[in-house]
Amino acid sequence: MTIEEYLAKYQPNAYQLFKNVLSKNIFFHAYLLSGPKGSSLNKIALFLAKSLLCENSIFACDNCSICKRVDELTYGDLLFFDAKNDPIKVDIIRDKIEGLFSQSASEKRGIKVYVINNIEYLSTQGLNVLLKFLEEPPNNTYAIFTSENEGGVLSTILSRCEIVRFKNIDKHNFLEMAKKEGFESQYFEYAALISNDYEEIKELCNDKNFNLVVDNLKELINRLIDKYSARFYLESTFLKIINSKEMAYYFYDLLIALLNETLNKTYVDQIVFSLIEPLVNILKSRIKDLNKVIISTIEDEYQIKNNINLNLLILHTFKAIVL
Repeated sequence: MTIEEYLAKYQPNAYQLFKNVLSKNIFFHAYLLSGPKGSSLNKIALFLAKSLLCENSIFACDNCSICKRVDELTYGDLLFFDAKNDPIKVDIIRDKIEGLFSQSASEKRGIKVYVINNIEYLSTQGLNVLLKFLEEPPNNTYAIFTSENEGGVLSTILSRCEIVRFKNIDKHNFLEMAKKEGFESQYFEYAALISNDYEEIKELCNDKNFNLVVDNLKELINRLIDKYSARFYLESTFLKIINSKEMAYYFYDLLIALLNETLNKTYVDQIVFSLIEPLVNILKSRIKDLNKVIISTIEDEYQIKNNINLNLLILHTFKAIVL
């Protein structure tokens, strides 16, 4: 499924908005794409950049030289950052964006675009540097930002962007798609907890690191019935496994998803998948202040970007759970 097809089928409001502004050439100078985790916002942002630059159709054709160079991040008038996976120093943001603004377009299209994924992972100082450029946007220069936590973005940034919000997709749609395709994996429902992108879900199912995190997080939660057993497993095994930022993000994304499902189970007696119910029931029985733990866990995930010691961070997270 292409990004255009995905938007038309699952995000019709966003699709109509983008189709309208692109066809009428009234693209706003800055957009913030906001949505739940795993909403393919990074792919959509790059697709929008291509659509702005492509001369063949309203939306990107994906076949021309410009589209291919944008995909390869080699287009001369495109800047692309991922603040979550590649922490950006403030001086790099300033220098590169100032360079984009101050120089004439290097491509004949004459349009310059900068994309920052996961903008909430920028430091406050980095966001303030960015704000300077949003206050006085140059002609033919466009910004596309993405965020999985709109509340983590400065209000002054939000006020200068057109915000496009993406909705959660019914996870059971993905189960039906997998069934029709004959795709089977014991990790499918866990991957679907943290992604709204069917292709990404399948990729996660085949990711050994993701599978390892799922297996060990399940074991850790099952041991929460006895906090001493959980502590032993955490320190002797779990901390040795979560040894990279990638795995830490998998861990926190999964844990936050399970905590949110625990919240749903507590207040409306519903969960998205029956497979996770045993884990949800353990978390429900073990955690005294669920809202406080969810907020604390989300805050802990944001600390990963600061190169904090992962072992200490995870210990802090589970201390809040077992108290």
